[in-house]
Parts: sequence; structure tokens; C-alpha cells
Amino acid sequence: MHEEAIDAKPFPKGMLIAVGAMIAFSLVFAASARLWDFGATRVVYAPVAEQRELMFTDLTDGSVGVIDVSTKQQIAELKPGQDGFVRVVMRSMARDRAVLGTIPGKPFRLARHTDDALTLTDLATGEVVMLNAFGGMNRKAFEQFLAMGRTQP
Repeated sequence: MHEEAIDAKPFPKGMLIAVGAMIAFSLVFAASARLWDFGATRVVYAPVAEQRELMFTDLTDGSVGVIDVSTKQQIAELKPGQDGFVRVVMRSMARDRAVLGTIPGKPFRLARHTDDALTLTDLATGEVVMLNAFGGMNRKAFEQFLAMGRTQP
């Protein structure tokens, strides 16, 4: 008998209206934020002091070849079990490319900025990784590619 009394009570209309209004407000707010960049954060980068476009290719022995796009020369070979940070970053960016369905073969731009920031930009997706954020050792893992294979003046 007690169960019938509980089941017989209707759900409060005021609560339904409040929840519906909250959902509608959330959808309108999210749509307006997306359309007009309301609440968006913009990162302003210092001018580029030095840059190099690179391709990373898998080699038959499990190594990764680092190729300078302008010369089409391999400037480094990352052996299996070494250069873990570079491999993790590149694997992550390759996964993002696959998810977005981008055209393969676009290079990555490694750039040192005038404020000494080091960035890696995926020219296929537009994703930018601030390499300074991962500490000095990890930054150097990429920074070495700026000088490798270049003739010194």
C-alpha cells in the first residue's frame, strides 16, 4: 500500500521546467561561445628566429628517420628504444592526423622563436606543441634537429 502512494505522486513540474531551462541555457551558451569565440584563449607567439620543416618516417629496422624537407636529406636516425620523448610526441601527432583524416605527407615545422620558445607545428592539422613546457632535456631532444646536417658558415 505504501508503494502505491509513492508511485501515485506526479514528478514536480517546477523541477522539470528548471532542468529543461538549464539544459537549454547550456546549449545556447556553448553554441554562442563556439560561434563568437566567447571565452577562447589565444596564444601569441614571438616572431620566428629559426625554423626547419621536417618529415618523420618509419624505417624497416624500427628506427625513425628525420628528413629535412628542403634538402630531402635524412639528418638523423632515431634508434628503437632511444629518443623516447620525440617518439611519443610524433606518435601522438600521427594519431591526431589519423583521427582528423588529414592527407599524409605534410611536414612538421620546428621553430625557435625570438623569446627562445621552441614549437613544433603540424602543418597538416595546425596543432602546435610548446616544447619548452616539457623541460630542458625534452626540449633538447627536438632542438638538435635545427642544427643537424646544416653546413656551418
